[in-house]
Amino acid sequence: MMDNRESRRKQITLLIIAWSFSILIVAENVPHAGHRLLTIFSSPPEPQTSLVVGAYVFLPLALLWASWAYLRKGKRPLVSFPIAACVIFLTMDYLLPYPGPVKKTFLMIDEGRKIYAVGLENSGDAPFLTKQGNPIGVSLNYTMSMPAGGKYPIQTHLSPTSRPLTPEDAGIDQTGSALEVVTRPDEWLTVQSRTSVKRLRDAIPRFILYNASKDEFCLSPLAKDLMKDNPGLVNYRVEIRVGGNQTFLDQIALLHFETRNSYDVHAFYESAVKEHMPFCSL
Repeated sequence: MMDNRESRRKQITLLIIAWSFSILIVAENVPHAGHRLLTIFSSPPEPQTSLVVGAYVFLPLALLWASWAYLRKGKRPLVSFPIAACVIFLTMDYLLPYPGPVKKTFLMIDEGRKIYAVGLENSGDAPFLTKQGNPIGVSLNYTMSMPAGGKYPIQTHLSPTSRPLTPEDAGIDQTGSALEVVTRPDEWLTVQSRTSVKRLRDAIPRFILYNASKDEFCLSPLAKDLMKDNPGLVNYRVEIRVGGNQTFLDQIALLHFETRNSYDVHAFYESAVKEHMPFCSL
């Protein structure tokens, strides 16, 4: 009687494992199926896409239930079948061209590990000069070591060291004394593995804007108001945020350095006025 009860318990457990992996296989294929099936309605249509999606779903399911039918009669089905189910699922997941929730989670964890390995090798700074030779910002140069290749979003923020940032600032100074990279804070960097990347970036005050199409600068009408909190001649804190192409939101590597030279935002304003920099249109 005990043997029958134990055998029935094993069969129920095996069924639960089989159905759990079946649901997991289908769920993992949903993003891939949605991505692939859209091509059916593209021009030209790709009707064979449904066959590709079906293969990724039904082949693993067929192997899973075939393993269940064969291994449930073996000596240690509660050990052999879960192992076989994991192998089938992980093989399918590895081969999926478009990652599902499980694969995406592993990719995020792996990419997070890569961005935390990014380091800062050296840094320097100098005044950023206009074509007439007047300072209107700070030129930064620094080298980043990138152990792992990939595509990284990079953010660069500058703020005066005299103003301590609070947690509410999230590391970003919104005052007029802060400087902003000419190409805007957000950039994408694609690198090979085990490389050192030298970056040159120019940063200007928020009241000076750059028009890339005309290759010229303009002065904000609110420049004087933005300079009310000007701390005078100070060093600047440079914060470089390195993210991943597909990572969790809180997976960001933070690199810091301070400028060796001191700068005064008011001097940048005087240079703009001296050059008769046009006002920006609102």
